[in-house]
This record gives sequence, C-alpha cells and structure tokens, in this order.
Amino acid sequence: MDAWEKLTNPKKLRENLMSASVYISSYEMCRDFIISKPRGFFTDHWGVNGETLSEEYSKDVMSFSQSPLKASLLWFKDQGAINDIDIESFEKAISHRNEIAHNLPKFISEPDHEVDADIFNKMLEVTNKVGVYWVMNYELPIHPDYSRQEVDEGGIKVGTVVMIKMMMQIAFGQEPEEGYYYNEIKKAIDKD
Repeated sequence: MDAWEKLTNPKKLRENLMSASVYISSYEMCRDFIISKPRGFFTDHWGVNGETLSEEYSKDVMSFSQSPLKASLLWFKDQGAINDIDIESFEKAISHRNEIAHNLPKFISEPDHEVDADIFNKMLEVTNKVGVYWVMNYELPIHPDYSRQEVDEGGIKVGTVVMIKMMMQIAFGQEPEEGYYYNEIKKAIDKD
C-alpha cells in the first residue's frame, strides 16, 4: 500500500488513528494501574492536600529506580509477580508508546509504520499478571468473604484489562451490537 492510500482511504485512516489512540490510552491505563498498587499500599494518609507516602515506599519501591513505573515493575518482580521477560515486554511497550506518540504522522501515513498488536497484547498480559497477583496476595487475604476459600486465579478479571478490552470493542465496532455496553450499563443504573 502506498503512503497516499494509507492516508486518504477513510477506512484505513480511521483504523490507524483509532489503533494509535487505543494503544496510547491503554498504555497510560496500564502504567497508572501498575504504579498505583504499591503506591496506594504504602500511602499513610489521603487528604485534601493529596497523599502522604510512607518511608517504606521510598525504601521498598522507589529504591529500585527513580522512575515510579520502573520501580513498581521491579518491585513486582521482587515480589514474584512478574519476571525479567515481563519487564522486557513492558519496556518494549514504553518504547512503542513513545514511538507512536512522537511520530503519529508516520503511523497514519507510512506503510511501514503500524501499531504492533503483539507488543500491545504482551503489555496487557503483564498488567493482568500484576492484577491477579495483587488480588491473590493483597486483597483476598484481608477480605472476610474469601478467608479459607480456594480461588481460581484464572477466574480473576482485572478491571483495567477488562475496561481496555471493552474500549477496544467499542472503538473498533466489535461490540455484540452497536451501543451494547452503553445500553447495558444504562439499564443497570436505571434499575437501581
């Protein structure tokens, strides 16, 4: 496909703009999710002036790196939630996000620049691993309804990942029917 066709074909242009937008938005959601778990855990106080992080956050998390994302990923690795391959995958996701954000015209007009679905899917896998680990090791142990119960890790749905998949279906017209999620949520709200 020629550059002019990629840019002027309405269907291709919309797909490429949507792919770039969904990737960047999803990356930011995954990034925020990964940083928020240890940050929230090590927050001593929330108030009108923001949060007060404990000294343990600096010692246990931020000692890994000055970057909150990198520090959080390394903290999760230290906890046994993810491994070096997962960190590599997320680092590729960071690079790809930067490449898309800083070179968007190339992604909408040049045939050799495409959003990499494999990098995107691996980013979601890492986020899901972090989320499942968090639920299993930090949320369920303190939840009275789940004490002494077996929980299937495969059945845990990580909200951020579910939201990204829903967003993708809506953006790319892959809902069971147009407006499906909107209508279902509206029904649930109206029911209450």
